[in-house]
Amino acid sequence: MGLHWDPPEGAAADPADLDALCVLFDAQGRVLEAVHPGRPRSADGGVVHTGDSRNGANHWDDERIFVFLEALPDDVAKLALLVASASGHAFHEVRGAVCHVSDNASDLEWLRLDLTALQGERAHTVATLHRAAAGWRIDADQQAGAN
Repeated sequence: MGLHWDPPEGAAADPADLDALCVLFDAQGRVLEAVHPGRPRSADGGVVHTGDSRNGANHWDDERIFVFLEALPDDVAKLALLVASASGHAFHEVRGAVCHVSDNASDLEWLRLDLTALQGERAHTVATLHRAAAGWRIDADQQAGAN
């Protein structure tokens, strides 16, 4: 998952700080681990956060989370990809706030979500992935534009 936002216009504007997160669950729905800027790697290395951006000043993604599904232990039945506002700004107040979920190997973008369309929200589940007998399946946010 990639997360991007633009810095505010004007020197006096208060910059937004958005965070990308990944929460891992077992089959009973209990949280096993959470990966975020303060804890950038899962215990098994199957989920990696690229680091905290506090101002949205990058030209590409400001924060990324890589999930290596084949490296996840068998007790991980589900994972959720989330975005949260660490600064308290509602997403519609953050210039250029967007996130996407894509396949790193093929660069195929599965979904893109314009966070600025989420009026008043400060946290949002972008997508969940569920382990099934035939492999992993993704459930995207209904507001996301799936490609």
